[in-house]
Amino acid sequence: MKVLTRTTALFISIVFSALFCATQQASIAPTQKPSVAVANKVQLVIEGKVINVHDGDTVTVLDQDNKKFHIRLQGIDAPELKQPFGPESQQNLSRMLLGKKVTIFWTKVDKYRRTVGTVKLYEHDVNIEQVKAGLAWHFKKYEDEQTPEERQSYAAAEQSARAAKLGLWNDQTPVTPGDWRRNVQAEVWGPPPPKGTIIGNKNSQKYHRPDCAGYRSMLERNRVFFKTVAEAESAGYKRAGNCPAEVQGGSSKSSVGLHIVNPAPPSTTSVSHSDSSDLYLMADPMLFPKVTANKRSKVYSLPGCPDFGHVGQESLIVFNSGEEAEKVGYKLAANCPVKKSAKAPANLSVTP
Repeated sequence: MKVLTRTTALFISIVFSALFCATQQASIAPTQKPSVAVANKVQLVIEGKVINVHDGDTVTVLDQDNKKFHIRLQGIDAPELKQPFGPESQQNLSRMLLGKKVTIFWTKVDKYRRTVGTVKLYEHDVNIEQVKAGLAWHFKKYEDEQTPEERQSYAAAEQSARAAKLGLWNDQTPVTPGDWRRNVQAEVWGPPPPKGTIIGNKNSQKYHRPDCAGYRSMLERNRVFFKTVAEAESAGYKRAGNCPAEVQGGSSKSSVGLHIVNPAPPSTTSVSHSDSSDLYLMADPMLFPKVTANKRSKVYSLPGCPDFGHVGQESLIVFNSGEEAEKVGYKLAANCPVKKSAKAPANLSVTP
């Protein structure tokens, strides 16, 4: 009887242990699910409900902790909403996903802070369904982020949709979203400005060089054009935050503050400064400022005066002559009693 009792107790203990382990596994939160190793990469997992479908390749998912994830469907590129078949692509994705619980396997976050991954509904790949329906391209630009099997299946799905003339393939010359965006931008802007033109934004008082992000993306009514950075800055414009510092002479130098040109040969020039200095050298003699002025104090200085070149970016304005500055209300600085020649000294030595 004692043996039977011990056996029964051992059996009950095993059953309870198994139930406890099963309960613990079921309680793991979606964001805590283990990662999955695929093709030497680690795929992270998100589970949640699709609460918004923005277009044919972007959705928002809400997990059980009420955290939102903006998901960019990996491996595909759907038409923009204003493109032909853009609304149809969004509607097809909404029909499949909106209000449903999905699993996203992802490996990266893009520059727009969207999680890029494959959306699975009941273990079925939703991304490729958009391609099969002819409502998205296989995004070959990023196909190296897919496994060889995925690349092959997505490419085959596009070829099949193209052959059947489904969706966007019903158009003889469908335009990819990237080309469509560039065409729309060209229509808004017209012909590109002359090479090297600086574009300022009248609303924000910021300027963009041709190599800056957003160079051609501002509203037409806000655009103003300058021939040089110095001209833009003399008009009170500042370098845009998404515009990198200019690279000159092999080193990166900020475009804030005063730009001074030394027309003398480099071998005769001695310059010492830190990156935080207001004084910088530029190679174009045409940009040499004749007069520097302070917009706050309304005083100006000529080359050789103590305050010449020592004006902060926010207060700096440049004129071609003292007469030009005086016409708009500026006065000669008290520590610069004599109007010296505007010609740059042959050997410029600057120490901050």
